[in-house]
Amino acid sequence: MRLKVERGFPSAIAALPAQALADALGGPTLFDMRKAGEPPLFLSVLQHGNEISGWDAARRLHRELNAASALLFVGNVAAARLDQRCARDGIDFNRVWEGGDSPAAAVAEQLAALVQDAAPWLAVDVHNNTGRNPPYSVVFETDRQTLAAARAFSPQALLATQPNGVQTRRLARFCTAVTVEVGTPDDPRSRCRASGYVSRLLAERHIPAGDPATLCLFETAARVTVTGDAAVVPETQDFNFRIAPSGLALAKGGALQAWAADGRRVDDDYLVVEDGATRLRRPTTLGMYTADLEAARMDCLCYLLAPCSTHA
Repeated sequence: MRLKVERGFPSAIAALPAQALADALGGPTLFDMRKAGEPPLFLSVLQHGNEISGWDAARRLHRELNAASALLFVGNVAAARLDQRCARDGIDFNRVWEGGDSPAAAVAEQLAALVQDAAPWLAVDVHNNTGRNPPYSVVFETDRQTLAAARAFSPQALLATQPNGVQTRRLARFCTAVTVEVGTPDDPRSRCRASGYVSRLLAERHIPAGDPATLCLFETAARVTVTGDAAVVPETQDFNFRIAPSGLALAKGGALQAWAADGRRVDDDYLVVEDGATRLRRPTTLGMYTADLEAARMDCLCYLLAPCSTHA
């Protein structure tokens, strides 16, 4: 695996669905549309191969991207061919940005250096969710520029404390960076949200003005993982970004574990097992709860959120 760098964003590539990119590109590719004297917008899509809305938005906006000063990174095309989160090697492209010895980590290191040298005015990574959530941003800093970029996408955002190795966390070291979670990939509104946000950024060429004080900002208090044979509870995803009541079932059978950002188990703070189900011990805001058990095993079942008091 190696990073390809192409000048411009050809219309023939933009015409392809995500599943066809592996044959056309051969691997992760950076399309360079920078213009002299203009800091670029950096746009990242398809870090997870089944999260196609970002790519579909880039396809729709290929003329605007070519006309602008921009960088477009198309990530895990091998996973996109399979319509899966990860390729057969099992490596999560959005967990390799802070070191590692995998080929994907080497690509991430090379790309991060290129992006840092390009000095973008904003870096945007587009993702889909596997569960029903309102659109929201993920941030790793709480400065005014970052929160304004998040607020321009959605009224709610998440200050993430975990997991490690995420692209936006790495890029936030040297530029304003946000992740936008646009909805499920099967919802056509997800592509519209992504393309609408990116189109606005390309047109305005700066972070849109907005009052970060109007942003509903949460932080991740715990990450809930699945062990053993568990069954998800589909209706629980209706509480994403809402306060779920105590006693709400997160899973039936099996076992769940809650992890703080520092690696501590905090099950007893949040979870209780009653009547064959793992339930919330107390009212808690959920985030990213998924009814897709395979996705839950690969990443997590959900996050437990708390209001964030660190607004800049």
